[in-house]
Amino acid sequence: MARTYGIEAANRVIIREVKNVFAVYGIEVDPRHLSLVADYMTHNGSYVAMNRNGIRLNPSFIQKMTFEMPLEKIRQASIQGRDDSMRSPSARVMMGQECKQGTGLFQLRHAEVKKKKKQVGGK
Repeated sequence: MARTYGIEAANRVIIREVKNVFAVYGIEVDPRHLSLVADYMTHNGSYVAMNRNGIRLNPSFIQKMTFEMPLEKIRQASIQGRDDSMRSPSARVMMGQECKQGTGLFQLRHAEVKKKKKQVGGK
């Protein structure tokens, strides 16, 4: 699908197919959740499987822990002396930090600009 119609079409197909799988069992999933899954699977411009092989490509050992076998993942990370960049939402949520995406992606600086104008003599 991605090769023929592009990654955005593949993204939409993933959403539709996952929704259909849940619908068979009478489960309704919020489309925003399905969109997050599809975005994760296609964010680098190609399809990445949502399984252990796909998650293996992610450098965040904390994100790997949240996917499966947390004790094994943390054991491997400690033996190898690995650290985490804390860039993945999973890692940031686990450590009680704000996610750097959506409304957490930026900081408003309006008050600082206003304060500087007053110091310079502007209104």
